[in-house]
Amino acid sequence: MNLPIEFEKKMKAFLGNEWDDFLYSYDNNRFQALRFNTLKVQSPEERMRILKTLKISSDKKVSWANEAYYFDENVRPGKHPYHEMGLYYIQEPSAMSAAALLAPKPGMRVLDLCAAPGGKSTQLATYLGDSGLLVSNEINTQRSRILSQNIERMGIKNAIVTNEDSFVLASHFPGFFNAIQVDAPCSGEGMFRKLPEAIEQWSMENVAICAARQKEILDNAAVMLKPGGTIVYSTCTFSKEENEDVIEYFLERHPDFTLEEMERFWPHKVDGEGHFVAKLVRRGCVDTDLKADRKTKKNKNSKNRKNETKPALTKENMKLLSEFLDETISEDMAAWIKNSRLVMFGEQLYRLPDMEVDIKGLKVQRAGLHIGEFKKQRFEPSHSLALALKLSEAKNVVKLTCDNPQTIGFFNGQSVMLSDEQAAECKKGWALVCVDGYTAGWGKVNGTQVKNHYPKGLRNKI
Repeated sequence: MNLPIEFEKKMKAFLGNEWDDFLYSYDNNRFQALRFNTLKVQSPEERMRILKTLKISSDKKVSWANEAYYFDENVRPGKHPYHEMGLYYIQEPSAMSAAALLAPKPGMRVLDLCAAPGGKSTQLATYLGDSGLLVSNEINTQRSRILSQNIERMGIKNAIVTNEDSFVLASHFPGFFNAIQVDAPCSGEGMFRKLPEAIEQWSMENVAICAARQKEILDNAAVMLKPGGTIVYSTCTFSKEENEDVIEYFLERHPDFTLEEMERFWPHKVDGEGHFVAKLVRRGCVDTDLKADRKTKKNKNSKNRKNETKPALTKENMKLLSEFLDETISEDMAAWIKNSRLVMFGEQLYRLPDMEVDIKGLKVQRAGLHIGEFKKQRFEPSHSLALALKLSEAKNVVKLTCDNPQTIGFFNGQSVMLSDEQAAECKKGWALVCVDGYTAGWGKVNGTQVKNHYPKGLRNKI
């Protein structure tokens, strides 16, 4: 691998006699791992059965992350129905260390400040369970859409996805969060083996630009953290300028914080790529000076940002929703939806998280759980709702298995044909299609045929 000369010079000085081992690691294969989504896959027996189906050994776990397993290059878990149903997330192993270090408790308010594509957010959600609040933010609009899709796939009910700059969020959420993940944009030195194109983009000038941006993002994160709260800062770079120097700068500016842990992941020492993590804990109160500094910026940039929301349903829409829920969803789940804070974005219906949060004036990609859409005199459930449900929460279910030839067809948009016995168990109308007991999407039953409602944009991935 042809590494930049300046990078080699810097790393030789930094690593000393470890340089040869470090350089040799670039000739090795990169490591891949999947992390089980414990919101859906909860028992050890389930995990072992899924690993066996995927032909992945249960012997080699990622030591620093819960329920994460390495897999070989010849295995393709991303092309399996289980992946599309959100039973696991494929993630670079070292990158799992940051959310594991933050490890928020159920009921907390958590922010993932630089969240796309969603690996850390979906990991944080497993710590929260269905309680508390997760705000996942991504400044890049296209990447925020990918983040939203991964939140949907994993069946997360209590997440809001925003598309904002960190200073806008800082002025909107002063002293609001218990825990904040800052996986800062960086020069990507730790990804050279995984993403060779990162080598071409590397320069010392870019390292300096990244370090300046990281300092600003961390300052903004401090504004949003409650007293006693925790920030975990992480990068996928080796650069001291973007790691230890950023932490040193931050602690000088914020004497009410202490550094509790700091660790580097080296590719010649661990089974993963390069990564850096640091845990910062706040002792004192919110930094109101920084909040004031950014008030002007927020006002300047908030023009035309207002969400076009309707806070309540019309009587007609409530009737359509109730009819769908009463016919299709279990009584408890229907009550969970009806007796919550529902909000309309155009004709799209969302259930806001139980923990109250103000999203007015923010650019929002996903405002909690997307329930569905009102169309001409009917309600159509969303794919998000299907993936957030459990088998036991649906009254009308079409049951498939992975070894059924129709299963792949369903994920590719084909109708499902029922046997007479299956048709006798299903009533006409909306039905939740499940594979091996996990929810996959919606279909509409009419006799022995199930019309496919799997989203067109997600088809043909298996």
